[in-house]
Amino acid sequence: MSDREGLTISLADGNERRAYTLRMLEDRVLRLETIAGGLSDRYEDLRTEMRQEISSLRDQMKLLEAKVDEGNRVVNGKLDRLIGGRAVITGIITLATSILGTGMVHFALSLSTK
Repeated sequence: MSDREGLTISLADGNERRAYTLRMLEDRVLRLETIAGGLSDRYEDLRTEMRQEISSLRDQMKLLEAKVDEGNRVVNGKLDRLIGGRAVITGIITLATSILGTGMVHFALSLSTK
């Protein structure tokens, strides 16, 4: 087989693939045109369905927002209690340290004066 014959065969294969692709594209265009023609008749139904779907999605979004807000309130409440508890513990430790420190100063002064 010469180079010329191989080139002829590959060109034929390429043309067959192009022809197949062209047929597929023509079929797709025909289907899309058919659907587009049907849309004009069903336009009102489609618009009504889309409005209902949008309304349903908005309701779901509001429900999720409410759940997220409730979850945030619970977490923030727990966080406030935790921070408040830590503040109380820190205050108690500070007070105890202060009292012990003052007591140690008095004890040291009383030992030094005797």
